[in-house]
Amino acid sequence: MLHVRAQQPSTSAQPIEAVDLKARGRDILAHLNAVLRLYRAASTPIQRVGEPNDVVYRDQAVTLASKAMTLAFQSAKAETALITAYEQRTGAQSSEQGSGEDQRLIQIQNKLDGQLKDIKAREAALDQQIAARAAHNLAALRAQRQELSQAESLIAAEQDAVEKIIGVSGAHGASALANDIDTLERSVPDLSNNTKTTAVSLTPLDSTSSSGISSQTIKLFDLLSTEHSLDLLVRQNDDLHTQAQNLRTPISKIVHGLLQQGQQLFTQAMQAPPASVALSAKGNKAIKEPPPSAQSGPAENLDDITTDFKAVSAASIPLSEEIVVLEQNRANLEAWRSAVNIEYTGVLHSLLLRLLVMGIALAIIFAAGELWTRATDKYVRETRRRRQLLMLRRTIVGILSAMVLVFGFVTQFNSLATFAGFITAGVAVGLQTILLSVAAYFFIIGKYGIKVGDRVTIASVTGDVIEVGLVRFYLMELAGSGTQLKPSGRVAVFSNAVLFQAGTPLYKQIPGGEFAWHELIVKLKLDTNYKEATDRILKTVNEIYDGYRTTIEKGHSEMERWMQVGAEVPKIESRLQFQGDSVQFWVRYPLQLRRAAEVDEQLTAALLDLIENVPEVKTAVVALPVIQPSVKG
Repeated sequence: MLHVRAQQPSTSAQPIEAVDLKARGRDILAHLNAVLRLYRAASTPIQRVGEPNDVVYRDQAVTLASKAMTLAFQSAKAETALITAYEQRTGAQSSEQGSGEDQRLIQIQNKLDGQLKDIKAREAALDQQIAARAAHNLAALRAQRQELSQAESLIAAEQDAVEKIIGVSGAHGASALANDIDTLERSVPDLSNNTKTTAVSLTPLDSTSSSGISSQTIKLFDLLSTEHSLDLLVRQNDDLHTQAQNLRTPISKIVHGLLQQGQQLFTQAMQAPPASVALSAKGNKAIKEPPPSAQSGPAENLDDITTDFKAVSAASIPLSEEIVVLEQNRANLEAWRSAVNIEYTGVLHSLLLRLLVMGIALAIIFAAGELWTRATDKYVRETRRRRQLLMLRRTIVGILSAMVLVFGFVTQFNSLATFAGFITAGVAVGLQTILLSVAAYFFIIGKYGIKVGDRVTIASVTGDVIEVGLVRFYLMELAGSGTQLKPSGRVAVFSNAVLFQAGTPLYKQIPGGEFAWHELIVKLKLDTNYKEATDRILKTVNEIYDGYRTTIEKGHSEMERWMQVGAEVPKIESRLQFQGDSVQFWVRYPLQLRRAAEVDEQLTAALLDLIENVPEVKTAVVALPVIQPSVKG
C-alpha cells in the first residue's frame, strides 16, 4: 500500500480538491466490476470446436484479462491511499463516508487514536523518569505509570468496541472504498493463489470434410456462437478501455500540474544568486551566507512535490499499463475472431458442398427413375410385367435415396450399425406380420403369382383381383352360383401373408386356362331313333363352340408356353349312358368364364329350336335338357 505524507499540506492538494471524490469512488468501483466481468467472460470456455491455435488465443485472452485486472486493483488501491491521505490532511470525507451517526463514529475513532498516542508518549517519558529518579520519588512515578496503563487499557477497549460498530455499519470514511476494493479482490481467488483456468479441449476440425451434415451443422452453430461471444468480449474490452481512459484523465492532470510546479521550482533554484563570502573578525576564514531566496526553502518544496508525484504516479502508471494491456487484448481478440471466422467459412463451404453433392445424387437417382418409368410405359406392353418393373423401380429409387441421405447425414457408421441392429430387432418383433406380408408380396408377383384381372378364390371368397400392393391385395367380390358370378359391389381386402397360412388355400386360374366345363344332359327314349337325335344335338353344341373355339385354343397355347408343359387341347366330349328305363346323353364342353352365361343361353335357345323343329329330336327327348357346371372330380 502506497502512503502519502500527512504531516504537511501537499502541493497536489489543490488539484485533488477539484475532483468529486464521491463520484470518483463510484467510478473506481464500476471500473473494477467491469474488469472482473471481462476476466470472468474470458475465463469461461466459449469455444468447443476449432483449431489448436484457438487454445493459444484463449490462453492469451485470459492472461491479458488477468493482468488488466491486477493493474486495475493496483491503481484503485493507490488512489484510495491518496484519497485517504488527502482526507486526513483536510478533514474532507470521501465518497463512501456516511453522515450523522457514521460521521460521529469516525470522529470518536480519530479522537481515541490521538488519546492513545498521547498516553504512550507520557508512558515513555515516565519510564525515563523512573529510571533516572531517586528512590523517594519512585512511588509517585510508578503510581502515575499505573494510572496511564489503566487509561491505555480503557482506551483500547473503547477502540475495540468502536471498530466493531464501524465494521457492522460500514462507516469507514475513506477506508470504506478500500474495504470494497478488498472485497472485490477476495472474490477472485486467482489473484491471490496465481492459479490458471483450465482450458477446455477443442474438437478438431480435421474431419469436418468427412463428417455428416448433422455433425457439420452442429460445428457450424458452435463456431457462430463463438463469434458472437467474441464480439461481446470485444465490446466489453472497448468499454473497459474507455473507462480506464476516463479514470486516468484527472490523475494525468494532477501529474502534469506537479511536473509543472517542480519544473518551476527547479528553474528558480538554478537561477538563484550564489552565496556571498565575508571575512571573519580574525580575517583568516571565509563564511558563506546563504542567498535570500534560500530562506524560502525551494528544496523542501521540491521534496514535497516529489513525494506527491510518487503517490499520484502509483495510481496513474497502473492505469496507463492497463490501457496498453487492453489494447493488446483487443488485438488478440480480433485475431481470435478472424481465425474463428476462417474456420466458420471453411465448415460452411464443406457443408454446402456436401448438400450440393447430395442434391446432385438425388437428382440423378430421380432422373434415372423417371427414365425407367418412361421406358417401361413405352416398351413393356404386358400390364402385369409393367407393374412389376414399376414396383421394382420404386424399391430401388427408395433404397438408393435412403442410402444417400444416411451417408450424407450420418458420420459414425459404427454407432449407426449398432443402433440399426437394435432397431431391426425391434421392428422384426413388432412388425412381423407386415414383414411377412412384404416377403409374400415377392411370391405373389412371381411366375405363379397373381396379377390384376385374375380370378381367385380365397377363404370362400371368389373375386377378380383389382390391385396388388406391397402388404395386401384387393378383390372385387363375385356373387352367384356355379359360373354365374356377378360383382356384389364389395371389395375384399386380404393380407399378402395369407399366402403362408396353411388353413386358407388360395385358388387362381392359371394364364390361358380361364375357361370352365359345363355339362349338357339329355334323356332319350329307348324305342326311338336316338342316334339321329344325339348327332343333331352334338352338332348344335359344336356350332355354338365354334364361335369361341379360337379363343379357347389360343389361351391353351399361352398356358403351354407359360408352364412349358404340354397339355391336351380342350374339346367337346360326349357319352351315352343308361339311366334307369331311359338313355342319358351327356355332353361336356369348355366355355370362357366371363361368357359362361352367354354361351349357356345360346345353347339353350339352339336346343329349344332343335327340339321344336326337328321331329326326330322331339320324339326322342323324354324331358327338357339340363345344363349345369361339371361336378368336381
